Parts: sequence; C-alpha cells; structure tokens
Amino acid sequence: MSTRVSLCRIRENFLELLLRLLEKQQANRALYNDSHSNQYQDYIYVNKLRERIKPGYITQHFPLVLKKHNLRRIRFQHPRHSCASLHLANGVSLKENQAWLGHSHYSTTANIYVHLEYSSKISSAQVMSNTLQIPIMQKSS
Repeated sequence: MSTRVSLCRIRENFLELLLRLLEKQQANRALYNDSHSNQYQDYIYVNKLRERIKPGYITQHFPLVLKKHNLRRIRFQHPRHSCASLHLANGVSLKENQAWLGHSHYSTTANIYVHLEYSSKISSAQVMSNTLQIPIMQKSS
C-alpha cells in the first residue's frame, strides 16, 4: 500500500465528525493542561493527553469491538475489500478505487481487493452468450 496520503473530497458528515473530534481534543487540552502533549499537535488520532495512538492499536482492538457488538469475527482488512467491491458494483472505476485505497499499483486493487458480485458474474456470462450467439439447447423428448 502506498504511504502517501490520498486526498479526496471530504463528505459533509465526515467533516462534522472531524470537527466534533477537534472540539473534544480542545476540551481535553483544557482539562489535562499540565499533562497535555504538544508533540503531536497536527495529528487527528490521539488519546486524551494528545499522545499519538500507536498504529497497531486499531488492528489489535478491532476483534474487541466486534465481540462487544455481537458481530462475527473477521480480519480488520475485510471491510477494505467490501468497500472496494461495493464501489465497483456502484459504478466507481478501478482507478478511482485504487486512489481511494491508496494503492500504488492498479493490479493490487484489481487482483486482490475488488471481488465481483454473483450478479456481475451472471451479467458477464450473459454478455458472452449474447455476443457468441450460443443457441439454447432444448431437451429431446
């Protein structure tokens, strides 16, 4: 996966979420003033003392969140695959998916992340059948 930051249009609801997070961080700064770290001032994902949350934290706590909400256990990576597949099923191109997921190689998105729905496979088979004009075989009586 590419380490560069992908810039994309921030949807209004996501912007509202970020603004609420900023308000909470400002409240924590006032509450924990003496203990508050200024080292990660520009980071979004920090704890109450403004210390950077370690990269593995989300992956490690994902199973706990699933269990808390009575959801079946899946790998943290699976929602990324679902997102890519849903994008494709709803008209988002592979190239746009590549940018959204931050992949540096198109083939990573195409070969690993995007999975066709059953209906897409049926549609593809129908296109081939129509193109090749395969006659329908009738059962002999």
